[in-house]
Amino acid sequence: MKPMAAIAAILCAALIVGACAPRTRGRTPVAARPGTVTATVDAGGIPVPYACSGRQPALAPGGLAAAMVGIARGEWQKWGARTIDIRPDATVLTLPGRIPAVWEQERESFPMLAEYWCAVPPYRNYWEQAAKSAGFSDIVADDGGIDDDAFKRQSVGGSPFGEPWSAAFTSWVIHMAGLPESRFRYSDTHWDYVSDAMTAAPGTRAFRALGIALAPPAPGDLVCATRSGTPPATWQDLALQGTRPMHCDIVVGYTACNFSPSGRCIEAIGGNVLQAVSLSRIPLDSAGRVVPGLPGTGRDWLVVLKNQGG
Repeated sequence: MKPMAAIAAILCAALIVGACAPRTRGRTPVAARPGTVTATVDAGGIPVPYACSGRQPALAPGGLAAAMVGIARGEWQKWGARTIDIRPDATVLTLPGRIPAVWEQERESFPMLAEYWCAVPPYRNYWEQAAKSAGFSDIVADDGGIDDDAFKRQSVGGSPFGEPWSAAFTSWVIHMAGLPESRFRYSDTHWDYVSDAMTAAPGTRAFRALGIALAPPAPGDLVCATRSGTPPATWQDLALQGTRPMHCDIVVGYTACNFSPSGRCIEAIGGNVLQAVSLSRIPLDSAGRVVPGLPGTGRDWLVVLKNQGG
């Protein structure tokens, strides 16, 4: 879901000017730069993101759900901790101002987006692509980000924000939580892992697909919506109709909200939501289930992927 850059600029001006003010780029060590998680540097000086290094993180002692929540909240902070209220009559973005907001087409987003794409086939290393595009290999700035010249020479089609990256973000969070490929279908499209969870043999995947009206979501679950056309009559029809645009967010908690019929919302973090990693507040009914099919929001909630653990 990408609004035009002009819309983003208007939102910045109208909501919290300070959150969109230019930031100075300090000369801090590479390890101190938020969003940079490099495993090594190759002989040409090109960073190799952890997810591209061929190493699989170990499953966290606290379990898959807790690890996913912690990782997702950490990324949300790096992008500026913006919040989106999915109200019945409008979608409202709030920028807190205390943390600089990062937008997907800015230089600051490059290290984070490059990480996300490494979690999904064909495991593209955008640092390497930027080096080839710029014609030199020394593309790391003193602050740990991408060099300005290398960034400016990147064509949109050869950049990590050149195509929708929300499923890459979800896959990266799950990868960093330590889940092996045998338990989840890593993909750059939400449909792939949703349909896989629906059709795989029981007990073979880390997530169990259920209709949004059947199961209250909990932290570590994924809530998923269709994004175009008429939604299927039932959630089971998804598997029959074939591939379709979808979006999934990672549930990270609950909160009170005055626009929900129950007075409660889930907090769910997703990538590529208004050009960033954003936290959405989604209304719940009195039974704790997501209110489906909110008109005018572009979110036809249909499926919850229940976290079964690693």
